[in-house]
Amino acid sequence: MLARAHEGGRRRCLSPLWKLGNHHTHHTTHPHTIRPLLSHLSFVFAVCCSIMEPVQGSSWVDAVPAPIRPALWPVLNIIDICSRPSDEKADEPKATSDLDLESHLGAMVAASRSFLLAVFCIYGLYDGDNYPAFGRAQTWSLSWMLPIVLRNLVATWLICGFWDWFLYFSPLKDKLHKFKFNQTFPSTAQLKHDAFWTTLASVIAALLEIVLCHFWATGTFPMYKTLSEAPLYHALWAVTITHWRIPHFYLIHRGMHPWKTDTIPDVGKWLYKHVHSLHHKSYNPTAFSGTNMHPVEALLYYSASLIAIPFGCHPAIALGCIIDCGVGAWLGHDGFQWPGSGDYFHQNHHAHFDCNYGAQHVPIDKWVGTYAASRSDVRAIWHKGAKN
Repeated sequence: MLARAHEGGRRRCLSPLWKLGNHHTHHTTHPHTIRPLLSHLSFVFAVCCSIMEPVQGSSWVDAVPAPIRPALWPVLNIIDICSRPSDEKADEPKATSDLDLESHLGAMVAASRSFLLAVFCIYGLYDGDNYPAFGRAQTWSLSWMLPIVLRNLVATWLICGFWDWFLYFSPLKDKLHKFKFNQTFPSTAQLKHDAFWTTLASVIAALLEIVLCHFWATGTFPMYKTLSEAPLYHALWAVTITHWRIPHFYLIHRGMHPWKTDTIPDVGKWLYKHVHSLHHKSYNPTAFSGTNMHPVEALLYYSASLIAIPFGCHPAIALGCIIDCGVGAWLGHDGFQWPGSGDYFHQNHHAHFDCNYGAQHVPIDKWVGTYAASRSDVRAIWHKGAKN
């Protein structure tokens, strides 16, 4: 059934009816377009709430089911740290090789957040069907390209800038310090370095979106014109964004680290030296470290959005993936356990280098033996590999 709906939507969007010039005729349709999809996403939130028992603790924030917390960033995080006693001790951070059900649901909520941000970018920042992919991008013009670049720059600095300020410079920084994975604060030089390259990476992401808009508008890439044509189809894509992009992340990331083999040329060693080493200059990660990447790596990283292209998805899916790549990396690199949003699994990668190349959503590191919870685990992995 989904396949038939998909093919029908594809044929409709490639019809001349959707060519440039018709984008002013549907200004009032988009609320009806997204309402069925929002119903499906609301169901996901309801499932998370119903199957998870509230956690009893010293703060009412603890009663918020963990899977819902990504949807409430940063408000819940700020309220939580404000309500905690100053003398509270931080738990010892721990990494796991995979996710439990609660964490998978949390990832789906975070993916839904990325998707809804994409819907806002398409329908909230433009009148009706005036998003460039629906017609205007047939011809190259700075009038529609520059706003996409500007939007990315503003969002990057609002999210990364605010969150790094809150964690490292706000009046609450001393209270937050105990929750930092690495108790040493990053240097000003690193913050400036990471902010520059992350800003450039967001420009790369904007350029990728611009190219996608052109190919959608010209009919080169198939797409659903509206989300209401296949709401369940798009809801499934939306809630699993993080899960289907993680294998792509593992492949490109593992490929840019030394392959540790003499059988074939070690291309990974060369890529690390000339491309990926830039990211590892963030030895003490912050939010701005998330996409602190060489332009080649940034393009490869954000190209996860291309996974959805052959399936003719609405542009909100690919854009949601781009947003998920950015926001997921920024928050996951912030260097703090809750009430921060850091990822200790990936923190260990920055600390120990030769491990944890992917993420726990799809635990490829666990499957292939490159998961490490500590430095001793890393030595064991590669000592065993050398013996074999």
